[in-house]
Amino acid sequence: MAKARPNVTYQAIPAYNGYGSPEDSLGSVFALKAKPPKVDMKKMFKQDMHVLRFDAALVSTEPDDETRRFIISFYCGDDTIQIYEICDKNSGRIGGRFMERKKQTNPVTQRYYTEKDFVLGATVFLVGFKFMLIKADEYTEKYMEDNSHVFPEASNDVILDKIKKGAAKFPSMQEYAIHLMKVLDESNDGFVDIAVFSHNLKSKLNIFCSKQEEHALLRRFDVNGDGKVSMEEFYNGLAASF
Repeated sequence: MAKARPNVTYQAIPAYNGYGSPEDSLGSVFALKAKPPKVDMKKMFKQDMHVLRFDAALVSTEPDDETRRFIISFYCGDDTIQIYEICDKNSGRIGGRFMERKKQTNPVTQRYYTEKDFVLGATVFLVGFKFMLIKADEYTEKYMEDNSHVFPEASNDVILDKIKKGAAKFPSMQEYAIHLMKVLDESNDGFVDIAVFSHNLKSKLNIFCSKQEEHALLRRFDVNGDGKVSMEEFYNGLAASF
């Protein structure tokens, strides 16, 4: 006579209760004596000094939210995020900590945000709010440029390589570069506003530049600090890799 199989029941994992981190909550489910989640100590010691800071704006339909200003800090050592709201004295709002430092899940990927998610023009969903990253401090700019394997949109070499792919339809790179100058600088005055520069790349050459890529181009080729690309410097940048 075959031995009867034991009845097996499965207990559904309860929803995150909001206390501690989701890993802490799971630890109390799987064991009576919860074990702390594993920490990548190598990453923490190597990256803990790096904090990326961005000016951010609320993406909202409320008129009062248009003037609100936030500072979002991303801590590379443990992928935690902190938000402060900056308020004027007569704004009627109380500034200060808007979100305590903690990890946050990207609702699109269902994974924790990582540093590569934080680039200019990106939108991030944090504590029920949607923020757009509009500016980075100089330390963050330099960090992104030095880590182009993580932030390719901040690398001028990567961006120029992207633009140069259009040369496939031309006899030589030099002829393509001359064509680029005519297409991008329609007025032939030697300087092109970054919005016009980006628009012409997209509409006439089918090359799209993100906000981070536009900013990287300005940092490299805006010699006057007026938001315009120097076409001479841009051409020299292209020619350097011919």
